[in-house]
Amino acid sequence: MENTIKRRNLIAGGAATLGFYLIGGRLTQATAAEATAKGFTPRALSEPQLTALEGIAEALVPGAKARGIAAYIDSQLASGDDSKLIAKYLGVGTPSQHGFYTAALDAALKQSQLREAPEAFTRALATDSGNDWQGPPGSYFTFVLRADALDVVYGTPEGFESIGVPYMAHIQPEAKW
Repeated sequence: MENTIKRRNLIAGGAATLGFYLIGGRLTQATAAEATAKGFTPRALSEPQLTALEGIAEALVPGAKARGIAAYIDSQLASGDDSKLIAKYLGVGTPSQHGFYTAALDAALKQSQLREAPEAFTRALATDSGNDWQGPPGSYFTFVLRADALDVVYGTPEGFESIGVPYMAHIQPEAKW
């Protein structure tokens, strides 16, 4: 039996956001929400990039910020070939994922509309109608980020419960995290 964790099994197991986060100078296993609450130290993205990421993700999937989307993406980008980000499965190789996210987030940071009206900015980005966008295709970026945000917000038994859907994982988690 293969001992490698696959994205599908991880999410089906309800541990989509369980990972290793730098907290207080130590790599600590936690959920993304716990890492956020404990003040994780970013390992892949800058603070401004994380703030932009949270704003866009929250506009795409309400609750993403509270569930730790910034910690999750940062942790996955720092994990290299072990990344479980959807971009890996859509043709953005693990060595290129960091560049993909930083290019998109740096482009977003140059847009004043992100700070003034994040929902309107995100709608324009998702339809490739943003002015002066200098990053990867906005619709592709929002598609990728939305998928990861959905995993963070709803990829657990509690996430399913929050929308009134029975949690019927193909592989039931062995223990709560």
